[in-house]
Amino acid sequence: MTTFSVVCHILNREPFERFQRDVYCVPPEILVRMFGTYGTNYINKRTKMPHLVSSLKDQQLMELLDKEKLKKSRELFAPVVYNGHWWLYVLDVENREFYIADSVFGVDTSDIDRTKLHRFACNILNQLRVWAGAQSIIKKRSISLEPRAVDVPKQPNPTDCGVYVMKWMEVLDAAALSGAFAFKTRCQIKKWDQDQLNEFRKDIVSKVLLSEHNTLNFEAISQATSMSQEAITEARKRMPRRTKPSAALRSPFLQPSTAELETKH
Repeated sequence: MTTFSVVCHILNREPFERFQRDVYCVPPEILVRMFGTYGTNYINKRTKMPHLVSSLKDQQLMELLDKEKLKKSRELFAPVVYNGHWWLYVLDVENREFYIADSVFGVDTSDIDRTKLHRFACNILNQLRVWAGAQSIIKKRSISLEPRAVDVPKQPNPTDCGVYVMKWMEVLDAAALSGAFAFKTRCQIKKWDQDQLNEFRKDIVSKVLLSEHNTLNFEAISQATSMSQEAITEARKRMPRRTKPSAALRSPFLQPSTAELETKH
């Protein structure tokens, strides 16, 4: 999940106008924490509405968000993992549309529990926008916009869902989805083969390793390690020195023999 957080951080700082003006990538921690806490039982019995993000114990997660950009962005991208599988939510604020891009389940909406999670996710993303100072795009007393599954290319193996999601955050445009379901046709992307996925993976790894976020973490760890080593050195200097035994006491002729030890015991 840390890798996805770093990727979101990188995309949010991309110099391209689209990411500076229109798109904000929401790190996965908040959605994952809310899914893990409430799951499909997200309706508060007292209010008859979904539980609030403010109920999270780890409120520092929200403080890490760019409040101003979250408020002004026209599109929110939100990767999420649940039961070991990654997929991507796209909230089109301008057109009041909510999309799910999933490289395994695709347009299959027969899974009631999964549909419940999608509705909960839409509500959470709307809550975050309101918290940032934007107007709600969900009608009063409504839980969610209608989730719309996008017909995305399917992954050729059971392990590359994360690679798909990271790549979609780079290339997907909510405007191309408005009123349509054919993402692979609209974005001119065919089914990716394993060689392409491997190249995507290498590109993602290089971006993460060279990112400012990762560099700062490395510097912090290095500084902490250096401080620990200095503290250990200082502590050793203050420890009382043990006197060495004299040469006479170290003589082998004065050392007790096994027979003497057995006699004493």
